[in-house]
Amino acid sequence: MKPGKIKLPENHRKSLTSAFIMVEQMLSELEDSIVQQHEGCCFAVENDIGSETARHNLEVIREAREKLCMLAAKYGAGKYNQSLRKIINAKRTRIWEILCDIKSRKQKGFGEFPKELIKEYDSDIDELLSITEKIEF
Repeated sequence: MKPGKIKLPENHRKSLTSAFIMVEQMLSELEDSIVQQHEGCCFAVENDIGSETARHNLEVIREAREKLCMLAAKYGAGKYNQSLRKIINAKRTRIWEILCDIKSRKQKGFGEFPKELIKEYDSDIDELLSITEKIEF
């Protein structure tokens, strides 16, 4: 064992690795939110922080990543390689689930769906479903 390295029991090392993976993913998401302007037709991220706050937060994220890498090495946390194919498949599947759950027949919990709109509404949802099913992995 190298000096400065701490050997944790396997179950604790796995737990630490999982926590570090989630923290690193959240740091990446935070960085993406600060750096990229997200503007869609149904959702947008309003940049309501100043440029100085953005620079500060990016520096803190960089510092946190450095510390995270140091701690991962110190405690022997594993590195998980995620397949882009699996990420795409999981996101595509989740999109399918969400769209299927908003079809007219599943909207009963929100009251009776207007009968005159069912055909057009479901057709529109089906069209969006068919488009998203074209996403390849």
